Amino acid sequence: MTLFTKKTFGAVAILGLSTALLASCSRDGREMKTPTADQTETIAVAATIAESVAPVQEFTIAAPWIEGSEIDSIFTCEGSKLSPSFDIAGLPEGTVTWGLSIVDQTAGNAVHWVAANIDPAINSVDAGVVPAAAVQSLNRVGKVGYAAPCPKVGEPHTYILTVYALSQLLEVQEGDDPEIMLTSLEAGSLGIVATTFMVTR
Repeated sequence: MTLFTKKTFGAVAILGLSTALLASCSRDGREMKTPTADQTETIAVAATIAESVAPVQEFTIAAPWIEGSEIDSIFTCEGSKLSPSFDIAGLPEGTVTWGLSIVDQTAGNAVHWVAANIDPAINSVDAGVVPAAAVQSLNRVGKVGYAAPCPKVGEPHTYILTVYALSQLLEVQEGDDPEIMLTSLEAGSLGIVATTFMVTR
């Protein structure tokens, strides 16, 4: 008579359960035949391990005004005429460069500033500063760079500051037509963020 210890009995039970599971199912859901006595091949069952995916940071822009509110006069024709400061975060994967635009939505999207081919390592733009290596188009008054908002007295205007993440450098030049540069920014963008502000004189 064969004697079974608790350890032996446990091993036999586990072996029996494993055989039953292998005999009854496969990875694709088909029913498997019971192995024959002379079968010597081993069937491997691979466990599927779920890959952990890191959360993707949202592409955002932060500016020194409340969304849709009046901008400080230092950025307008009644103040220092400085280009506005802002910060960006979460540029999409694959971003090679980025660009920006400011247009007057009330005046048919008249262009106040367009710049392209900005280094993606730059994520903060100070007031009155053109980002290093940026290529700027003409503005609404026919000059290169930023044109400070200056609506008629008593006519509030809404402006949009937009940042475009780009997958490649644009073939643009300093002083290009603003519509051409804007079209290139929009066509090559991986992602876009924007913020609005108002100017009232």
